Amino acid sequence: MRTRLLMFSLLLAGTVSAATYKWVDKDGVVHYSDRPVPGAVLVDTGKVQGYTPPSSETRPPQPDSPPDPVDSSYTKIDLWRPYKDETFRNTSNTVPVRVRLEPELRPGHSIWIYLDGRRVDGLPETGESFELTEVWRGAHTVTAIVADGQGKPITRSQAVTFHMHQTNLLNPGSRVNRTPPPSAGGK
Repeated sequence: MRTRLLMFSLLLAGTVSAATYKWVDKDGVVHYSDRPVPGAVLVDTGKVQGYTPPSSETRPPQPDSPPDPVDSSYTKIDLWRPYKDETFRNTSNTVPVRVRLEPELRPGHSIWIYLDGRRVDGLPETGESFELTEVWRGAHTVTAIVADGQGKPITRSQAVTFHMHQTNLLNPGSRVNRTPPPSAGGK
């Protein structure tokens, strides 16, 4: 335990300017110290690894985001499913998306669904119900956009964050994955 504590403190120190000595006592216990003792050998600790964070002026790349609307001839666009911070617990990796739009979708206009800032291809562009597939474990955001016939965004819903929990396939014996036992005296 002392050995681990010393090595951990050496790592936290950042730079090590003192020498490190190692020896084994008569009981076979390994010791480390910054002071030499009879029978100790000098340990080459090498250069201690450090970390320099990037400057605060550089931002990591952001995911694609839905385009900004050009005007809003619709009075309301809401995502009522999934609702804020809804959690889906399943193994099918699907999430239902339901959109409320007022007035109704006009001819030539379409609804696009964005998952985590990227447009989901292959969904119908009309209607108010959509099914997202292959949504994996973690937190996600979904947004709906109404676009005109030329593909220009007209209006956009607020982004809604939801969470996907999935069965642990690596540990099928875990409590989460157990099926209930058959009822006693079942027919």
